[in-house]
Amino acid sequence: MVWLIEKKVVRHSLDLGFERVEIPIRVKFEFEVKEGAFVPDSLSVETLYNKKALEKRYPRMNSALFEVAIENAVNEEIKSHLRQCGFVKNTNESDACLQS
Repeated sequence: MVWLIEKKVVRHSLDLGFERVEIPIRVKFEFEVKEGAFVPDSLSVETLYNKKALEKRYPRMNSALFEVAIENAVNEEIKSHLRQCGFVKNTNESDACLQS
């Protein structure tokens, strides 16, 4: 059993109709690997981005939908990383790992 800590910068494009904004999101995630495979329910994710600046610049933006979009972008990046590293073998397995 091994615990891994990964750090990445995920870039999420937000299309506001009148403007397209690329948001850098710092992501730190920790997970357990046992016998070369990702252990479900071991994933811990921390995200950091300048939410206050976005809310100030775009006050009419729906923050709840924005949060969901950020979470989805981060989850997709983590799933892709786990597949690329060989910790999960197929798409269904990687989808299940982030359903908590």
